[in-house]
Amino acid sequence: MKFGMHLTFSIGPQRAKELGCQALQIFCGNPRGWQKNPLDPEFVKKFRDDMLANGVGPLAVHATYLINLAARDDRLFKLSCDSFVMEVARAAQLGAQFYVVHIGNHMGAGADAGRKRVAHCIREAVKHSPNGPEILVENTAGGGTSLGTTFEEVAATIEEAACDRMGLCLDTCHALAAGYDFRTPDGAKKMLDTIDATIGLKRLRCLHLNDSKGELGSHLDRHEHIGKGQIGAAGFRALFSDKRVWDLPAILETPREADNDELDDLWTAINLAVESGAASADILKNKPRTAPPGAIRQKRAPKPKALEKKAAKAKIASTTKTKAQSKAKKEKSKK
Repeated sequence: MKFGMHLTFSIGPQRAKELGCQALQIFCGNPRGWQKNPLDPEFVKKFRDDMLANGVGPLAVHATYLINLAARDDRLFKLSCDSFVMEVARAAQLGAQFYVVHIGNHMGAGADAGRKRVAHCIREAVKHSPNGPEILVENTAGGGTSLGTTFEEVAATIEEAACDRMGLCLDTCHALAAGYDFRTPDGAKKMLDTIDATIGLKRLRCLHLNDSKGELGSHLDRHEHIGKGQIGAAGFRALFSDKRVWDLPAILETPREADNDELDDLWTAINLAVESGAASADILKNKPRTAPPGAIRQKRAPKPKALEKKAAKAKIASTTKTKAQSKAKKEKSKK
């Protein structure tokens, strides 16, 4: 197995090498907006050269979270589809092997209608970037009108798109939250057998390694540090013990609450893989003693609810500050 992390776009290859990663995931621009400046050819050349020089690969590009390929609203759908097509092209420029995307939410239009929209966007992206990366659908935790919670749903989307360049990125947190209990060797075997029977194991191309704050079947999409959530160390050992995942790249998207968090998570996962036979003990020689100084990971785009809460808090703080200033001004005038 090759292990990596989601790192900052501009310094990803060098940073990955410093942390002991063999693989890398990035956003291909600002994850908080629809518009992205064209990639500078000199930057692209340097980025690709750095990937080779540092021996890092494969490279996965993660879709902007604003993208909803199954959107019912026509305006949001067009924005999402256009952005998706552009990002797949940018991923191709950077030499990415994979482009990872969530199918999206049909928002009440129904699963069939949502899948048709997703399939249209995928065909457009392939048409515009015929030599681009594999498009990997990431399984979701479920809830609401989200698509891709079950492997059957992912398979139906791939079938609808009729695209050979599609596969699955298996997120461990999302799988547990969706109800797949792979925390024992038998459970891991059953989950991988289900993937094989629905999507096909040849289409399982990448892992997102995240522990889960939510319990089995909770549909709660909350990542936790490796070994400290509902999956636990034993759960990851069970997954790693199945030889069918040994050739896959594994990308961590765990929380960063302290400087060494992601480094600790990365090497906790690697140690569990070594214990399970999924990785050679030689890899342990690459472990740095502490995280090298500097920013580790590009911040993820906040989800809409988080943005609303942040705006509400800012408004309250602003109102409180204005009232305090007004009160102080009145008291000063009385004097």
